Amino acid sequence: MGHLRSVSSLVTAVIPSFNHRDYITRSIESVLAQDYSPVQLVVIDDGSTDGSADLLRNLAKGGSFELFEQENQGVCRTLNRAIREHARGDWIALLGSDDLWRPDKLRLQMAEIAKNPHSHFCFSQARTFSDEAQLDGGRIFPHHVRRGSVLNQVFLRQHVPAGTMLFSRDLYDELGGFDESLREEDWDFVIRSAAATKFCAIAEPLLYYRSHATNTMKTSKRSRIFQQKMQILSKNRNLVSPLRRLTAIALHFVHDFVWSRLVRS
Repeated sequence: MGHLRSVSSLVTAVIPSFNHRDYITRSIESVLAQDYSPVQLVVIDDGSTDGSADLLRNLAKGGSFELFEQENQGVCRTLNRAIREHARGDWIALLGSDDLWRPDKLRLQMAEIAKNPHSHFCFSQARTFSDEAQLDGGRIFPHHVRRGSVLNQVFLRQHVPAGTMLFSRDLYDELGGFDESLREEDWDFVIRSAAATKFCAIAEPLLYYRSHATNTMKTSKRSRIFQQKMQILSKNRNLVSPLRRLTAIALHFVHDFVWSRLVRS
């Protein structure tokens, strides 16, 4: 991988949009409000049926971002298309169409990248919210930020919020992008990234993660989520020791079936 890193490197921000008409405008605004430049903003509408596409067409008339539309293909294919066909930046950042970036998100991360010449991946903490009037009152996650060689940690648990990820185009190309056969694409990408590069991180919540009724994790059954996790652990099993793999399986089983039932009861 190359070493294209500078406090003035072009960053491509990618927003995959699907049925978030009530939130997508604010997500776009949070990218345009970044105090870092230059930034290329690419938005792809993935076959929304709630009027998002019409709204985005009107917003795009101002020329502040690039809009592309397609029939529904799922988030993995959408991300891959956005990056492979439209991203011009040496660095790539992702944002959900219902979430928000803090205005200094890219500036702080690019400064951290510049200080860590062997890292091609940077992330931060995130903060949950449901009401934009109270952005600073939510839960911060992850509690502890892991830096350096983090493969063993991320194999056990996905503690990298997807909307905080900033990675080099070189890393993306080396890994072959997101695995389109998976639904938990961000965790798989994080695991493979951790096997290829050291991570750097910002121990501050640079992402506001919106909590609402249509969040993917809230609308998926625990059994289905567990099966998806097992797919990822199986796919990447040769990256870690057998003991680490078995520990990960046990932890996810306890979390998805035992702990979740205790919480509900």
